Amino acid sequence: MPSVLPQRNIAALHEYLAKVQSARLAEFIRYMLSIHPADRLPSRCDFDPLQIPKLLSGVVLVTVHREDMRTRFRMKVVGQDVIDASPVKIGQRYLDEIITELPNGSVIIDTRQAVLETGVAYLRQGPPTMPFTFKMTVLEYVHCPLAEDGETIDQIVSFFSYRGHKGTPNLPTP
Repeated sequence: MPSVLPQRNIAALHEYLAKVQSARLAEFIRYMLSIHPADRLPSRCDFDPLQIPKLLSGVVLVTVHREDMRTRFRMKVVGQDVIDASPVKIGQRYLDEIITELPNGSVIIDTRQAVLETGVAYLRQGPPTMPFTFKMTVLEYVHCPLAEDGETIDQIVSFFSYRGHKGTPNLPTP
């Protein structure tokens, strides 16, 4: 019997596409929809960063490590916009290590945990809840599940859009 998970994820991505404000985030969601098989979740092999070169600065790839009774997320690839926005070093680190250095940082684990629990992409829009180096009014991001076997999420690919006041230095355009 086919899984309903892929259809739920595709439906969520279409819903998010209608809601997002950032043109770059919309482009990322359209790309994720274009690679999404109808009968399974996309895998890392389906995701080709060379197809979205102008978006790579906002992309983050996290690997899911299931250790005993614990799940950990490790930053594998981090785009330059995300590195520049973070007040702490984030590359090649586990998220549970990073949150100890960030007030309200648990959101970076909680939102990815929601993707693992539901198997569906997660969209966040609104003011930032933790510190960033950019002074922004709106943070938009989407976390998308990737599964080598089509069902068991082993990586999560995300795209971040930082938008703020005019004149904010180094702020990527939407």
